[in-house]
Amino acid sequence: MRLNGEIYDGEDGVEEEQKHVVGYALTLKKKNSFLKPKFERLARNKGILFVAIDLNRPLSDQGPFDIILHKLLGKEWCEIIQDYRQTHPEVTVLDPPDAIQHLRNRQSMLQDVVDLNLSDFCGNCGKVGVPRQMVIKKDPLSIPDEVTKAGLKLPLVAKPLVVDGSSKSHELFLAYDQFSLSELEPPLVLQEFVNHGGVLFKIYVVGDAIKVVRRFSLPNVSKSKLAKVAGVFPLTRVSSAAASDDDADLDPGVTELPPQPLLERLAKELHHRLGLRLFNIDMIREHGTRDIFYVIDINYFPGYGKMPDYENIFTDFLLSLVQSKYRKRPAN
Repeated sequence: MRLNGEIYDGEDGVEEEQKHVVGYALTLKKKNSFLKPKFERLARNKGILFVAIDLNRPLSDQGPFDIILHKLLGKEWCEIIQDYRQTHPEVTVLDPPDAIQHLRNRQSMLQDVVDLNLSDFCGNCGKVGVPRQMVIKKDPLSIPDEVTKAGLKLPLVAKPLVVDGSSKSHELFLAYDQFSLSELEPPLVLQEFVNHGGVLFKIYVVGDAIKVVRRFSLPNVSKSKLAKVAGVFPLTRVSSAAASDDDADLDPGVTELPPQPLLERLAKELHHRLGLRLFNIDMIREHGTRDIFYVIDINYFPGYGKMPDYENIFTDFLLSLVQSKYRKRPAN
């Protein structure tokens, strides 16, 4: 057997197939949703072994690893991984903690989209932007005046500024009137709500691979409803069920997937700007248009278990990483 580049004989003296070791540090919830038995079996059949990292032992004492796959929070873990990357440059870490940290803040996560000009790369395949937004860091009583000064239009989606993995960081609210905004709890991001026909596109990125899934989202807010409704209302996790072309109540113009060249360029540019290989983009199409899109969220290491065929896509991605690494090694 070849383990991290070394060759070992099996019990019968016959050399076994090359194995690559992926050390993982995941929460129990992430492990259960991601490392499903079918995935582990497929990976093992293709020469990839998943090994749990023991958080009670020094990381350098474990392994050896070809790849480290992680999604843990906390300053201590970030420092452990940063130090390990310095002392073990031969190990691929998915992904660098400083790059992940960029997505922990909802103000900074979308700035890279703002800076893009995709029309330079894919002609008239579409436009991608972000909804107008502002950050409120303190004093909820000042929010109505701040919104007026900024010229943001109602309704507004309120999101916690920091994404820390807690359930609270995913609590969203929809505000229909300006004065109810003072009921919200800073620090938060206020984002203009864009009518998008009740469909959201989740764009999963795994290295160079892209997979798009439709999800149900919030329905359009009409001007008449906006005039009648007041208050701030919590939003449930509305994108839990996938929409499909079979949904008779959805306009085909709404469910049509964004152009593939646009998605490929967007994913490639964000990969380079963010320094991440595992992320997903939440994107909507402005209602009444075919080619105007908005990115409303970017998430690191999302729920790949909900992505069709993720087992094959992810296994091929891991294999490409280790094979690329061995190709780069100088011959003895």
